[in-house]
Amino acid sequence: MTDLQQTTTNLPELLASKVETLWAFWKVATADGWYLYAEQGDEVLHLGAFNNLGHLAVQQVRFLEDRKITVMMPLSTAVFHAWLAAPTQHPAPRFIGQLGSHWSGYGVKPLEENNNQVEVIYAADLRHEWMGVFSEHEAFAIIEQHYDRRRNRCLIC
Repeated sequence: MTDLQQTTTNLPELLASKVETLWAFWKVATADGWYLYAEQGDEVLHLGAFNNLGHLAVQQVRFLEDRKITVMMPLSTAVFHAWLAAPTQHPAPRFIGQLGSHWSGYGVKPLEENNNQVEVIYAADLRHEWMGVFSEHEAFAIIEQHYDRRRNRCLIC
């Protein structure tokens, strides 16, 4: 297991956790930052894209402290394990997909397959809001900030 302060490679690295947990955490370096994944049994989650290892560490702690308030995207277990088994033959799963549902959540779509740019669309009931085009780590930060503002204003929560 590696420490966040150690040099990173473009191969998956198993991260240690400060607390006892059944979750395994993986980080991988990308062209402009890092991805963070969590895995337990048949469940695999993409916990975000980061350009700062401190933010990656904060996301891991946030996930461990309260999963319900953590921005995360479900991943295909088969795709994730194929990548772990042969990381030089398969690309790391990107921060693209659907957070929440299509009726209430965030859609993150790649603009071009060979480009790190993604389009983010927020949906709430029948209303859709185009949030913009960002790099993956910018998109994650924008989504997390938007989600936290909404959650903090929620009278039901």
